[in-house]
Amino acid sequence: MTGAKRIFPWFAAFAALFLASAAPAQIDEDSGASAVGADSAPSSVLQDDQRGGERVRTTLRQDQISGRRPPPFGSELFGQAAATGAGTIDPNYIVRTGDQVSVTTYGLVNETAVLVVDSEGNIALPNVGPVNVGGVRASNVNAVVNNAASRVYQDTVQIYATVIGAGQVQVFVTGPVENPGGHSGVGQDSVIGFLQRAGGIDADRGSYRHIIVRRNGNNIGNIDLYDFLLNGDLSGVELRGGDVIVVGQQGPVVSVSGDARSPFTFEFENAAGTGSELLLYARPRPEVTHVSVLGTRDDVPFNAYLPREEFAALTLFDGDRVRFEADAPSDTFVVRVEGAHTGPSAYVVNRGDSLGPLLARIPLDPLADEPMIHLERQSIAEMQRVLLQENLARLERVIYTDPAPTPAIAQARAAQATGLATFIARARQVQPRGLVSLPDDAALDQVLLEPDDVIIIPYISQTVVIAGEVELPQTMLWTPGQDSGDLVERAGGFTRLANRSDTLVLRPDGSVLRGRSVAIRPGDRILVPPKAPGHTIQLIRDIATIFGQIGLAAASAVRVF
Repeated sequence: MTGAKRIFPWFAAFAALFLASAAPAQIDEDSGASAVGADSAPSSVLQDDQRGGERVRTTLRQDQISGRRPPPFGSELFGQAAATGAGTIDPNYIVRTGDQVSVTTYGLVNETAVLVVDSEGNIALPNVGPVNVGGVRASNVNAVVNNAASRVYQDTVQIYATVIGAGQVQVFVTGPVENPGGHSGVGQDSVIGFLQRAGGIDADRGSYRHIIVRRNGNNIGNIDLYDFLLNGDLSGVELRGGDVIVVGQQGPVVSVSGDARSPFTFEFENAAGTGSELLLYARPRPEVTHVSVLGTRDDVPFNAYLPREEFAALTLFDGDRVRFEADAPSDTFVVRVEGAHTGPSAYVVNRGDSLGPLLARIPLDPLADEPMIHLERQSIAEMQRVLLQENLARLERVIYTDPAPTPAIAQARAAQATGLATFIARARQVQPRGLVSLPDDAALDQVLLEPDDVIIIPYISQTVVIAGEVELPQTMLWTPGQDSGDLVERAGGFTRLANRSDTLVLRPDGSVLRGRSVAIRPGDRILVPPKAPGHTIQLIRDIATIFGQIGLAAASAVRVF
């Protein structure tokens, strides 16, 4: 096999190796982590119930510099197309000019006619004359028509009348909307329906609070969409053909982020608003204690950080940015427990409590692998996530910018490029789990617990996994008294590509031992890495840096190859 052809299988094995064997975080360090060992109980990163899920956040200053704002409150109204108005007429619909009424006579006279309501609200009923149905509910039209016909026809002629279609009208929409102009609908359509047909209100220029309806040059209605959004109140304006909906210019806006149920950009009805008004709109979560405000006052940058109660009295102006914060740490928090135990799955601990006393309180299952107990820690996972992204970016630069000393190496790198790019894209999606191993000599009474900690208690395993560059990779039953070299021999010995001096043993808690004479315990995984082609040494070091610092599950990257 040539060097170039060996790159892909070697790199696949190398990725699997380091994904599975990265050094775990120790209790006295802030770097590194490991994957959960074979046969350990499944686990996941759990969030502290009192704090809620962590989110990647930008600062108010970063949002201000970039011009980012949340979408306007109510913008969801315009994420869907307006209904066409077709279908069965609502029995409570009020008949108006342009509507269609189907009239059927049977008996001595058998005929059907579709009659249009004229500008006076009448339909011209054959042999009877004009019958006024304008302003009548659709459910009452039949009675009105029969009453008028009874003055002409005797019992030998029966009549059935029903409204079959609302008349089409054209309404004009103007102002800061996406598609101003004339839009067709039916008389029963609301102002919101025509705004939807116009593509919605422009998020940067249009007002949700100052909308007027004009007819023949006169204002006939003022609409504040917040009345509908907050209270369900719809405009009572009945639209007619030729009416004009005018969306006003956007008023003062304040954007909301942080721990709020409604993180939107809100528009005040007047030139300024108050914190209490914004609290009503944004509905911050119960745990919020403080509010950050960033804006401008008299052309001077303004910053404030206030308790929630004081914020309610603050006057807010156009362009302010507000973030709600839960900034009063609780004296207690929740620690989760997963795996081989028979007690509760969550414990409430005091801030400052350590791991040792809590472990003493947890009743273990008889099958618990006590020496392999370890932690999942969210703060470690976040640090690992940052390191992963930084190192992947550096690896990408190495792949595409480092000059090749020889044409053969340049050709080999070009052959690697597609596979490596796929690998990097997949690796960017991986979420580190922040595992922390607990060495035998660790003073657990000195290990402080953190919010979001999860204690993982693996089950005792009866198997050992041998993988990598061995002739017969396999899983076999553990037997006492064997070391890593013995099990490699049982797996058929090393392949010709094996790096015989670098056999790795991975414990169930993620800790890693190196050598061919390591005593094997149940649940261990033995990985024999391959030799590296000489011209890929720098690439190997870059990849080793990533996975040596992060510690992720092997399956996350192996499938790339």
